[in-house]
Amino acid sequence: MTDDNINELESHLEDEIHELQKLGLSAEESMLIAKKRIGNIEELVTEFSKVNKGIYFKNKIIPYLKGILLFVAFLTITSLLANLSILIANKLGVNDKNLSFVSVGLLILSTFILLMFSYKKYKNVNLNIRKLTSIPILVSTIIVSKLLTFLSFHVLNRLIGISHYGVLQMNLSIYKLIFVFFILIISCVVFYSLKQENKTTILE
Repeated sequence: MTDDNINELESHLEDEIHELQKLGLSAEESMLIAKKRIGNIEELVTEFSKVNKGIYFKNKIIPYLKGILLFVAFLTITSLLANLSILIANKLGVNDKNLSFVSVGLLILSTFILLMFSYKKYKNVNLNIRKLTSIPILVSTIIVSKLLTFLSFHVLNRLIGISHYGVLQMNLSIYKLIFVFFILIISCVVFYSLKQENKTTILE
């Protein structure tokens, strides 16, 4: 709904209440009857979705668009973290044989720290998920991550060579696989817990 739609509904509701009070009904009775006359949520959604077709379509498509952007952001950040973990392992003087294992270890550790930090912030209501998943933030994250990944690739190419870098990237795909399984497990847990909550609400 637009602001005009809401103002129109409020005005209509107030007029209805005023007319009913003139007939001698109390404020509570007038409110209940006026709400019934305006219609239930489903009816209002259907009515205003016809009027605001453009807005309705955008509201429907935005969650899917955000989902795609989140997926792309995940891929770009993962690639960047992979490159950074290789750089750190190389700077620590790890030999070529153990470079992949140390890189994967650093990657998993950094992901765990990031998740723990996000969870603590979210638990303390300091992290605004809606702001973090807004389209401008996601697009900016993807662009910055892509640029940094491109720059780090050139640095790594000079340090360890393109062929060795390719082997490391293949080994680091293990991390991506682990993370995908982790996300799938979390998604299933959240889905079934919400389903259970909905069943409880219906029973109540």
